[in-house]
Amino acid sequence: MSDGEQPGDPTAPVPAVRASDAERERTATLLRDHAAAGRLTPEELDERLDGAYAARTVGDLGALLHDLPASADADAGAPAPPVRSPAREAARRRLLHAAGQALLVSAAAVAIWLATGAEGSFWPKWVILVSAIRIAFAAWRELGPDGAGSGRDEARLGRGGSERTRRQ
Repeated sequence: MSDGEQPGDPTAPVPAVRASDAERERTATLLRDHAAAGRLTPEELDERLDGAYAARTVGDLGALLHDLPASADADAGAPAPPVRSPAREAARRRLLHAAGQALLVSAAAVAIWLATGAEGSFWPKWVILVSAIRIAFAAWRELGPDGAGSGRDEARLGRGGSERTRRQ
């Protein structure tokens, strides 16, 4: 390393190394993405694609991309996928568990009604109604604005919270 060169990333490809077909295809894909974003004219794209497929070294491929932003910047306009917090995922699991319990209780009530002759009014409707109301309240408690899955710190809000929450 002479003339003040800084050591580079040891995992970065060396420019004099021969390019593989996969690296040529990756470069061609990046060039097409940049052209689709309006950074390259169709003529420039054709020239650079010809250069990409004719490139012998990784350095030749890098020269084709030197004046273009990194691929992460090229995709900056795309919306990021939603990120679910661990607290919200845990709340969803608890709600799913509660819904499963309600379904089992309702199914048992219908089975008892059928086993006793299925005569008279359909009384399991009341069990199903109460279960549905219970699930609705649980969903609001778990996933609502101030629910357990909202990620808000209950101790910090002055509502007590668990001992583990108070220690954080």
